[in-house]
Amino acid sequence: MLNVASRRRDYLDSALSDVRSGIKTFFVVPELSVFPEECLKTFCLHGYEAYYLHDDPYCPLVSKIHLIISAFAETILFFNIDRRIQGIDWAAFIRKLQYTYRDKVRIGVTFQKLNNPEETRRLERLYLYDIGITCGCIPIEYQKGKNLPLFLSVLAANKANGQRKHLRAVCSDAFRMNLGFKGRSFACAIRDISLSHFSCVFQGEEPEIPVMEKIQDIQMNLRGTRCTVNAVLCLKREIGGDRIHVFVFRTQDDRDGLDYEQQERVNAVVFNYFSGMVTEFLRKLFDAERIRVSQSRGHPAAAAPAESDSGVLNLDVEKLLASVN
Repeated sequence: MLNVASRRRDYLDSALSDVRSGIKTFFVVPELSVFPEECLKTFCLHGYEAYYLHDDPYCPLVSKIHLIISAFAETILFFNIDRRIQGIDWAAFIRKLQYTYRDKVRIGVTFQKLNNPEETRRLERLYLYDIGITCGCIPIEYQKGKNLPLFLSVLAANKANGQRKHLRAVCSDAFRMNLGFKGRSFACAIRDISLSHFSCVFQGEEPEIPVMEKIQDIQMNLRGTRCTVNAVLCLKREIGGDRIHVFVFRTQDDRDGLDYEQQERVNAVVFNYFSGMVTEFLRKLFDAERIRVSQSRGHPAAAAPAESDSGVLNLDVEKLLASVN
């Protein structure tokens, strides 16, 4: 039977854990004309959790970057060094980040592909050898169609998905499904879902499905997104008083995974889950910092905090994080 209170608590705990764990890749002030936001959904399809970080007048970009590095377990930052930001010298700023955070952050830079080979070599010497960034000095193509495979290769080379082959979305009560077994229909609540598998809890009577049994034409309602899928039951286990059934997706021709149309729908759900959770988390974090600056220093809300002698911003990150958790 479904333990609603326990499931709600597990959902909130798992969602918050997802927000702060895993490798987060941020493209800082990217050039959207050649590197559009649709790329992020494709990165998700390949198991990479990636986001764009834009400049705005409400919270200084420098503060955002320090907060992101401090808030997440592991971060990769790609800086668009062609973009001019008032008060930031990219080489000096990136050098300071490297010195301050050491192995806590990995850094790469991007720039529009140059026709001058000597200038390209100068940038590579500066960032790769002098400053010592580890994620590449990457010339972006003028044709945006070439940049998606380029960055998929870059993310793969930097192992930006960590140990995860697929991203997994924790599901709220709005994720449900029905499956047929031995001529009867059974309702389930979906607990989590990825491109490879999902887990669920039956509501009401629970069918005795044998492990490795294939169930066809499972009807899923993923918060309004409807999918019809095939899956094989691979595991049963007890968690918090609930009996969890874990299924692995199978295609129509009986391969692991999802058919193209269903894959696109499930990937959109997973992408929206991570994008929504992280965007909201960062919004609250940046708002808390903006308010902190305004209240503690009497400056306008967009004023930047001072740096300490070590070059680290004077941000009480744990206090800010406590205010948004």
